[in-house]
Amino acid sequence: MKNLNVFQPLSGGSCISRFNAARVMAKSLAESDPDLIEPELIAWHDSSTAMASPVLEGCSGADGWHDYGVSHNGRLEVNVDGLVSFIFTDASSFDSYQHFGPGPFINIRDAQGQEMICRVGGKACVPLDEWSSKLT
Repeated sequence: MKNLNVFQPLSGGSCISRFNAARVMAKSLAESDPDLIEPELIAWHDSSTAMASPVLEGCSGADGWHDYGVSHNGRLEVNVDGLVSFIFTDASSFDSYQHFGPGPFINIRDAQGQEMICRVGGKACVPLDEWSSKLT
């Protein structure tokens, strides 16, 4: 995996604004990397807040996010100011769903504005709620 260390002072502002500034910078660097056709962020760690993604159940150690990034084809790690690290992979090799053709379900709204998921043709509709929205 390629590693980039960027030293750009991220002082001032809230933790969230510093993290977002680092994320924007890392994404820009990943997009300009000639080895990544379609960069996709797959893992990150903010040492100033001890937050990381993904959070893995049962994965011991503080470097679980990094192990995840490496084991999921991480191609570029960008470390900003020694505080925030991001791991990117190249998503261009992943197949799209377009070759399957149109799916059997569509989302529509009824006259009252309630969104529903239906079989194509507007048959067998189910209102979208907290549970059914996870199906789409």
